[in-house]
Amino acid sequence: MTVQEQLSGGFRKTPVGWLPADWRCLPFSEVFRRVALSVEVKPDANYREIGIRSHGKGVFFKEEVKGSVLGEKRVFRCQPGTLCFNIVFAWEQAVAILGSECQGLIASHRFPMYKAKPSANEEFYLWFFKSKRGKHGLILASPGGAGRNKTLGQGELDFLYVPVPPVQEQCRIARILATWDRAIEQTERLIAAKRGRKQALMQQLLTGKVRFPGFGKPVAKTGTSPEGWKTVRLNDVAEVMFSGVDKKTNPGEIPVSLCNYTDVYSNEYITQSMQFMAATASPSEVERFSLRRGDVMVTKDSETPDDIGVPAVVVDDLANVICGYHLALIRPDLARVDPVFLSKQLAHDRIKNEFARKANGATRYGLTNSVVQDVIVWLPPFDEQHSIAGLLGCCDRDIGCLCQRLDALKEQKKGLMQRLLTGRVRVRT
Repeated sequence: MTVQEQLSGGFRKTPVGWLPADWRCLPFSEVFRRVALSVEVKPDANYREIGIRSHGKGVFFKEEVKGSVLGEKRVFRCQPGTLCFNIVFAWEQAVAILGSECQGLIASHRFPMYKAKPSANEEFYLWFFKSKRGKHGLILASPGGAGRNKTLGQGELDFLYVPVPPVQEQCRIARILATWDRAIEQTERLIAAKRGRKQALMQQLLTGKVRFPGFGKPVAKTGTSPEGWKTVRLNDVAEVMFSGVDKKTNPGEIPVSLCNYTDVYSNEYITQSMQFMAATASPSEVERFSLRRGDVMVTKDSETPDDIGVPAVVVDDLANVICGYHLALIRPDLARVDPVFLSKQLAHDRIKNEFARKANGATRYGLTNSVVQDVIVWLPPFDEQHSIAGLLGCCDRDIGCLCQRLDALKEQKKGLMQRLLTGRVRVRT
């Protein structure tokens, strides 16, 4: 929006940017007052402190300790309903409104609390300081202007300018944004519940404790291979190859798209809609490691042994996409193995725990080719594999739809914050 458009639309330039002409712009100290009820620490009494995590993750609660542990540390009584900052990481959205669960707890001087004056609403300013404009103001107010480990003192905060819409409009904006926040939280809880249900299904279906009708009796003893299932080495039903294709672009090599470690680690399914990075590979690498529909990849390296062997399966035909470094490419015999079923079994705790035990390393851990080749998989009849894969795939599609909805809600909320907190969209009061 140009300056002329801003002026003609009833906006004016302020220390926090363009604002509607009927909005005020005041120092923080004229909108909030500091609440600091000092606590006299008694050595034999019990105390519990709060903290505020950075990146908008909210309030957390420390373990209860004796006053003697706190020593001469300055602490203050928490006041529910106040706006509280983590002054060391304020610009990383380390700000929250203290709830009733904070009643009776304490906070150190690193977490100053502020109560809004009659012209202000705490929730509106919580959203403001979580917005791009509010975060930018906190960065500029911090000593040195930016960077980590820069403490935002009360003096800098007091003189930080903030927008002051009519209080009724503040309340209305806060309610609108809270509605989107509740929708996001409800969707996140639903996703977590769906993932928990899927995990329980995997534990039952992939061990034969629950079976589809017509495929045999459920297994009675944990750790026993179900009736009709074969126990085979992975190398007996699939070709296992370790890729050495790196992210470099070398002159004279063939341009390719690279499916790398993070693509596999972050996605259970590799599809043609994904954005792969550009790299190059030799003719022999292109021939050997070009991905096909039905290929399964697992991460063969990790910083911790319990985070190794994460699988993903290729479910689309891909054009000129190569399996990258730090990955094991598993090419199953598609006449005997359903690739989706195989990827789910490789994700099962039985195999994940085996990979963790056999990973080599000290600061970084890796699987050898022989460990992957020799891992034991339980192989039901092909039709049963397909049925298990189909049900778990339905769970994944359900979760995927919810994740898309969650992303859309977050984008909508971001757009609303940008418009409502700057007055570009006004609400009726």
